[in-house]
Formats: sequence, structure tokens, C-alpha cells
Amino acid sequence: MLWVFAVIGLVAVVLIGLVVVGGETARLAQVARPAVFDLAEAVDFIADRLPADVQARLTHDDVRWVLLADADLLEEFTAGPAERRYPWSRRPTAPEEPPPDTVVDELTSVARILDRSDQSGRALLDEDIVAVLDGRLAYLEAIGAVGPEA
Repeated sequence: MLWVFAVIGLVAVVLIGLVVVGGETARLAQVARPAVFDLAEAVDFIADRLPADVQARLTHDDVRWVLLADADLLEEFTAGPAERRYPWSRRPTAPEEPPPDTVVDELTSVARILDRSDQSGRALLDEDIVAVLDGRLAYLEAIGAVGPEA
């Protein structure tokens, strides 16, 4: 008789577990996956899709450098004084109205990356940088970070 209660208890535990797991699976199926920018994956994705002439000039390290330089420049361009990358570079300021939205166009990005590449001694052409930035946009679309709602 005791084994009947044990079997009924086991069936109840398994049934509860299946209902909970099934409900959570159904809930997660309805939620869009978060878009996560993985730098190593992005470098491979972009490098594989560059035009042949650009692939002949750029290494994976160059693609990584352009992506990081663009991210740094975007952060510099849009960060307020209290949001600097390193704590010691942040300047204390009084609270003020938020700044207006900032738009950074592609020409500005390319020019700033070219300037930074000249400063660092990298021999990059403007079409190389444009190709990498276009590839970055394709990667962002592929992971669902930009484009139509998933």
C-alpha cells in the first residue's frame, strides 16, 4: 500500500515539473531574444562579408580595431562630462537639462576613424572603414539589434 502512495507522489511531482517547465518554455517562446553584440562574432561576421579587395587589405585585427575605434568615438561624441569612460576623467558638474539628441553621420565617423588611424600608424583607406561600418550594420540587423521588431 505504501508503494501506491509513493507512485502517486512521484507522478504528482513529475506532473508539476512538466507543467512548470512547459509553461516557462511557452512564455520564453513568446519573448524575443535579447540582441547581444559579441565582438569576436562580429569581427568574424564582418570579415567574411567584406568585398574581396577590402579583404585583401584588412586583417581581422584591423576590423576589430575599426569597430573599437568607432565605439570609442561614439562614446566620446555622445557622453556627457559625468559619463566619461574612466572615473578620473569625469568632471563634476551641476545638474542641468539633458543635451539635445546627437546625430553622428557616416562621414563624420569615417573622418574621425581615419584621423585616429593616422595617429596610430595604421594604413586604412576610407573605403575600408566604410565597408567595415556597413558590415557592422549588417551584423546588427542579423542579431536583431536594429531593423523591424522581432
